[in-house]
Amino acid sequence: MKPGLIFAKNRLVMLDDIISNNRNTLLDSIEIDSNFIFLDKPKHCPHCHDSDIGGIEVMGGYMGNLLWECNKCESMFLRFDKNETEEYLQEAKGAWTNPNDWCYVPKSKFN
Repeated sequence: MKPGLIFAKNRLVMLDDIISNNRNTLLDSIEIDSNFIFLDKPKHCPHCHDSDIGGIEVMGGYMGNLLWECNKCESMFLRFDKNETEEYLQEAKGAWTNPNDWCYVPKSKFN
């Protein structure tokens, strides 16, 4: 890796992977700090102030990062307002994948 290059640490998830409880809305079912909205990736986490921020793309919800996540303290933040985020999460409800369609990648090769 060349000095000065920064690689994004984004992840693609299924909606069920980020739901931590069952509440009225999908957004309320995710442990997310909805007080912070960052259209662009924040320079640092508003909680721990670490600069290692990645994006979360929810399969079937939005083509691109829908949420931001601090890779140190694991706090999640909104990219869009609550209503728009809820709409994207609702679209992701029907998305699925078949693990048999994915090739095997040894854990040592994970990013």
